[in-house]
Amino acid sequence: MSTEAVLVGLCLVIILSVVARIFGGWVGMPVIVPLLVIGVIAGISVAGLVEPTKLLGDSLSPFIQIVVALILFEGALGLRFSQLPKEDRPAVLRLVTLGVLVTWSLGAVGAILLLGLPVPIGILVGAILIVSGPTVVLPLLAFVRPPKRVRATLKWEGVIMDPIGALVAVVVFAALTANDGLSAFSVEQFFLSVLVGIASGVIFAVLLMPILGTHKLSSRDKVAASLMMVVATFIVADSIFQDAGLAAALVMGIVLTNQKRVNVTYIDEFKETLIPILLGILFVLLAANIEIGDVFDLGLPGIAFVFFLAFMVRPLAVLTTIGLPISWKERLLMMTMSARGIVAAATAPIFGLALTEAKVAGAEEIVPIVFLVIAGTVLLSSILSPFVAKRLGMLGESDPSMLVLGTPDWAISLGKALNAAGTPVRFWTVDPKEAKRVEEAGLGVSTEPINPRDPDRVIGLGGVSMIAVASNSDIANQLLALDLSQVLEPDQVYRVPGKGGSPEVVANASRLIETDVGFDEIEARVEKGQEFEVFDSHEELPDGAVPLVVIEWTKALDRPEVFFFCDRPKSPRWRIRKVAALVPARQAPSS
Repeated sequence: MSTEAVLVGLCLVIILSVVARIFGGWVGMPVIVPLLVIGVIAGISVAGLVEPTKLLGDSLSPFIQIVVALILFEGALGLRFSQLPKEDRPAVLRLVTLGVLVTWSLGAVGAILLLGLPVPIGILVGAILIVSGPTVVLPLLAFVRPPKRVRATLKWEGVIMDPIGALVAVVVFAALTANDGLSAFSVEQFFLSVLVGIASGVIFAVLLMPILGTHKLSSRDKVAASLMMVVATFIVADSIFQDAGLAAALVMGIVLTNQKRVNVTYIDEFKETLIPILLGILFVLLAANIEIGDVFDLGLPGIAFVFFLAFMVRPLAVLTTIGLPISWKERLLMMTMSARGIVAAATAPIFGLALTEAKVAGAEEIVPIVFLVIAGTVLLSSILSPFVAKRLGMLGESDPSMLVLGTPDWAISLGKALNAAGTPVRFWTVDPKEAKRVEEAGLGVSTEPINPRDPDRVIGLGGVSMIAVASNSDIANQLLALDLSQVLEPDQVYRVPGKGGSPEVVANASRLIETDVGFDEIEARVEKGQEFEVFDSHEELPDGAVPLVVIEWTKALDRPEVFFFCDRPKSPRWRIRKVAALVPARQAPSS
């Protein structure tokens, strides 16, 4: 290809990857779906706009390996074992041990019998398909909103399963390539690969700790150092023992996130910027390189294999939790979530390309099979999970249109009025007594820690219209509002003004909620019995009413949008409008 053609192709890959990510976030689906669809359409099977092998040539496979190492490192940073709730640990432990063995062994058997794969390739395909992953599990959980125990168990299974599945696949691949693709599984090669990966990961994690702990470097320098060390441990381990590099990157992330000597939050920027960009580029390239005809050629056996994984293997894996305090309804719902995700899609081409070049029989089938399974299981899980949850009465409440951080009386009164008007409100507090007070008012409340860098994983902010920061501590409000406004849209985060004389710790932390009477007066009126009511746009507010919140919607919106009145005194003509206002206590009619 000419230099100009390569330049255009690479630019197109970047553009398409960002478009796919934006589209996935906009419609609320796992980002892997639009990435793969757009990649296939732009790739060699359809439009021919992106031809990865011509763009990158012999660099394609090494590029994929480095990106996968970074993905595994990022995924391992989520394995902070102290954050796994004690009551959920037995179920998660069984799913990532006995469940892994069930998934691997039966997946391999199914690949061999249903698809006619040679035994070594069947074993490898079974290992690749162990993974599920947060990239597909979390969006499903956010949509289904299952009970807390199911949500926590599936979330941690997904987070832990990615690195475990990748590690198993890596060592199986290493053992097979060491034996020239023979069916014999080399225990010696297995342990050598694991030991080299563990040793390299631990050593480079220890070498990185002083860099992360020093005060002489900026956070951006520390992010760059982390990237350097991940790439270094990958290449060192891979040079010592072929294909041990991925395991090394994985182990390095696990060691760093579970040690207590230095702060690793600097790496958040690594996770938030570099990884999403590389993920998008990687999957557009992978999907563009797929011969869609090879996927269709799998035919009925391929479809049967997908159904076998979803309706036989996954239920048997979940049944390993028998004997634990999990109801059969909860267990049945867990069985419906069998989606495979990013790590499976990323590792399959690495192994497939290498084994195909080595002329191992059946290796060319790895990529089509894995991509068919990803598409099929994501589709089945997206359809089955909400249906089963609804039939079992386990479909959770909608995500809130408004989230209140804190539990002042005025906010609880407002929440009751908004909920009654069909606008869900959720509260957050770490005080069990305050949480109980909110629940007694019939409102939703979360007590889990807030991670402003990844709020969707903790409190489910998908689609939230507005956040009101209203705790008892003005300083805490300023700091929390600053963090949230940097992650979400700035006009989504509002803060209750501090009382007179409160110090300004953070300048312009977020928008202030302004009212005609002040929140001390509003709180006092609520304590005296005044309540919030919701009025239609054509209704006049009673004398003395204090408008606080505006609710708007159109036929195109699936949920109402919420604004504070101070920023929305008037609404666009095409929007339906209601106003929540604090009204004076009504006088009893004289007899």
